[in-house]
Amino acid sequence: MMKDADALDILRAQGYAVGTPDAHTGRVRVWIRGSDEAVDVQIGRELHELVEGKVSFEDMRARREDEAVVWTE
Repeated sequence: MMKDADALDILRAQGYAVGTPDAHTGRVRVWIRGSDEAVDVQIGRELHELVEGKVSFEDMRARREDEAVVWTE
């Protein structure tokens, strides 16, 4: 069984910028490659499904459109 830390390392190895998991919300922010957008990913099942290719960023965004964040720096 994959650990959350391993899943985060896989995302980083794939070129994604990954924030620090928030113990209070149970989420971690992952920035989408090639854009300034980020999605807050639920630690655990959702994170593992993302890494395994069972769910995409678009799927997550559709689930909770209001949680997608656009950074304008």
